[in-house]
Amino acid sequence: MALATTPPGPSSYIAFSKAYRDDPLGAFGQAWKTYGDSIRFKALPGVDVYFVVHPDAAAHVLNSHGQAYRKAASVHQPLSLLLGNGILISEGESWLRQRRLMNPAFHRQSIVKLASVMTRFAQEQADRWERYPTGSTIDVAEEMQQLTLEIVGEALFSTGLEAQLDSFSIAFRRAAEFINDRINAPFKLPMWVPTKPHRQFTENRDRLQQIALHLIQLRRHQQNSPLDLLSMLMAAQDADTGAQMSDSELLDEVMTLLIAGHETVSVTLSWAFHLLGNHPEVLQRLQDELETVLKGNPPSGEDYMQLPYTRTVVEETLRLYPPVWGLSRETIEADEIQGYSIAPKSFVIVGTYFTHRHPEFWTAPEQFNPERFTEAEALKRHKFAYYPFGGGPRICIGNQFALMEATLILATLVQRFHLEPTSAQPVEIDPTFTLRPKNGLSMRLVRR
Repeated sequence: MALATTPPGPSSYIAFSKAYRDDPLGAFGQAWKTYGDSIRFKALPGVDVYFVVHPDAAAHVLNSHGQAYRKAASVHQPLSLLLGNGILISEGESWLRQRRLMNPAFHRQSIVKLASVMTRFAQEQADRWERYPTGSTIDVAEEMQQLTLEIVGEALFSTGLEAQLDSFSIAFRRAAEFINDRINAPFKLPMWVPTKPHRQFTENRDRLQQIALHLIQLRRHQQNSPLDLLSMLMAAQDADTGAQMSDSELLDEVMTLLIAGHETVSVTLSWAFHLLGNHPEVLQRLQDELETVLKGNPPSGEDYMQLPYTRTVVEETLRLYPPVWGLSRETIEADEIQGYSIAPKSFVIVGTYFTHRHPEFWTAPEQFNPERFTEAEALKRHKFAYYPFGGGPRICIGNQFALMEATLILATLVQRFHLEPTSAQPVEIDPTFTLRPKNGLSMRLVRR
C-alpha cells in the first residue's frame, strides 16, 4: 500500500500543545508510540511541524539533504539573544568561515594539551569532597555545573572563574529560563517592548557578556599570552583572506563555548553519577578499570585512550540522556522524508532522545548497558542511531573536548568516591534548555 503524502499525527492542536507544555518528552513519546517514526501536527494556523525519529530520517535531515534545511528560526532567534551569531547559530558562509577559523583549536592534539586542566580541577573537586563528613548529601548537578564552568574558564582564558562563578551561574540559569519560555511562547513581543522579563533577561545577558568581554580585552593587551583556546581563536586566520575575528565575533564564540561547553558536560556527569549509583555492577567494573590502568594516579591525556570502559559509561549516559533532546530545523525547499512530503517553511524536529531508544536499533533500550559502545558493537550500528552531538557537517565542534572532559572527570572522582541515591523515586527530567535533572540531583557522598 502506498504511503500517505503526509505523516499521521494528533488531530487536536490544542490538546497536543497543552500536553507538550506540561511534559515535552511525554507528549512526543506518546505520539511516537501512537503514530510511528514520522509525525505531523499543526503548531499554529499555517505552520506544520514534523517530528522524525528513525535514524534514516535523522541522516536525511542532518547530513545527506542538509542543504534543504536551516536552523529553525523559532528556536535559534531566541537563542541568538544570548549567543549572538556564534558558531551554534550562524548559517551559510558565515558559519563556514567561523568553523574553519575554529577547527585548529579543536583538533585532538590541541585538546589533549588541556587534559591537565581537566584533571587538576577534578582533583580539587575531590579534595573539597574529602572535607565533607562521610555520608554528606550533595547536589551533584550543582557541583558538576560549578566544576565544568571552572574548567571551561581555565581552558578558554587560562584563568579560573572562581570569583565570577556564582554571578555567572545565576545569570545563566535565569537567562536560560527566559530563552526556553520564549521558544515555547506562541506569540513573542519584540525585545524592545520594556516588559519586566525583557529587562531582567537583558540584565542577565549583559552580566554574562561583561565577564567574557573583559577577559577578551585583557588578552588583547597581554604580552606572552598563554596557549589556550582564546589565544588560538584570536590567532586564527582565514586561509583565503588572512582575516581574524573581531572582538564582537570573539565575544559570540566565547559566550557559546562558555555556555554550551560547561552545560553539556555538567548534565552528562550528573546523569552518569545517577546511573552508576543505581547500577553497582557497572560501577564495580568501572572501578576495576581505573585501578588497573591508573593505579591510584590522576588520569592524564595519554590515559584517555586507555580507559575504554570509562568512555563507554559516558557514551551510554549520552545515549539515555542526550543534553539536547531534539534538533530543530526549517525546510528551505520542499523535501521528502521516508516517502512523506515535507512542505517548504515547515518545522522539523529530529528526536534524538527517542532515536537513542528506538527498539529496532537498541536491544532493551531503556536499560543502562555500556557494553553497547564497545568498538565491535559500534561497527554494527546505524551511523545515525546515536548522535548526541548532532551529525553531518554541523556536528558539534567541541564533541571531542566534551567526551575527554567527561571521561577524565569521571575517572578522577570515581577513584576516590562513589555516590549513592538518597531516594528510590525516579529522578524527573527537566528538558528546559538542556536535559537536566529536575530540581537538582541529591546523592550521598561515600569515600572509597
